[in-house]
Amino acid sequence: MINQDIKFERLDSHINQTLKKDLYDNRIVSHCPSCKCREYIKYGFYKGIQRYKCKVCGITFSKTTNSLWSYSKKDTRTWMEFIELLLEKKSLRFCAKKLNISLVTAFYWRHKILHSINLDITPDKLSGVVHVGKTIVRENFKGSRNIKSFNLNRDCPVNLRKNVWIIGAKGDDDSLFIKPLFNSCWNLTTFNIKLYSKIEENSYIVHYGDRHLSQVARKHNKKRVLKVESYNNLRYFRSNIKKWFEVFHGVATKYLQRYLSFFVLFKLTLPINSVNLMFHNLLNGDKFIKTSKIRIIKNHLY
Repeated sequence: MINQDIKFERLDSHINQTLKKDLYDNRIVSHCPSCKCREYIKYGFYKGIQRYKCKVCGITFSKTTNSLWSYSKKDTRTWMEFIELLLEKKSLRFCAKKLNISLVTAFYWRHKILHSINLDITPDKLSGVVHVGKTIVRENFKGSRNIKSFNLNRDCPVNLRKNVWIIGAKGDDDSLFIKPLFNSCWNLTTFNIKLYSKIEENSYIVHYGDRHLSQVARKHNKKRVLKVESYNNLRYFRSNIKKWFEVFHGVATKYLQRYLSFFVLFKLTLPINSVNLMFHNLLNGDKFIKTSKIRIIKNHLY
């Protein structure tokens, strides 16, 4: 007896499961997700994916545990299509309509992916010729309710929104540091801890359009004067960031680090597509974040 599959439902299910298995084949499990113990044993398979059991707490887990789409009821193919649309900078409404998911789901998926990217994107060291630039953006409370922008109790209204300083730096490697470092005004101590500590001593600093960065560069370079080619992503940092935020119709300040990490991804010379982003970034390590915690960000600064 032949069971027909005119709508290819069984075929789609098989393709999704095969794709999921292939994606997780190279994912390394280093410890128990519950107690962090490194002693565990193989404990069979579930839908072709290896399972494990912790020797200490007895919990069972697999290569999919604590990954980007843990506990998601949507199939692997839908996630891959969403990542492709995200890289094309499509709106949430477009993604929701295209993939037949709700607007709320599209919002949370975008932030799950941006959260995963944000964990990997920051360079540990900056060497060679280091280009440094800055831009200042006003605090943005997009999506919040009952937010006061001005204090109207005074004779002269005062803007309550702080300035957020975003600092960008690029060394010889194919990596880019772009982070919100401080509020309101320049803070040399924070700059030294967060960024300058990453710049190697024998590097040469090229600054763009700021007297504070100019002082840092002069002190670091001493009497050295080199002719170097400008790095336009930081030379025109302000306009580049402004155009980037316009793509998303503004970015809430609490999500600033996530969107800046996404910005960095587009400025690297390494070609990026949805497949290698998934294999080499999103499935490495423990990238899972609960939906309930996506909106809870206590500090927007790096």
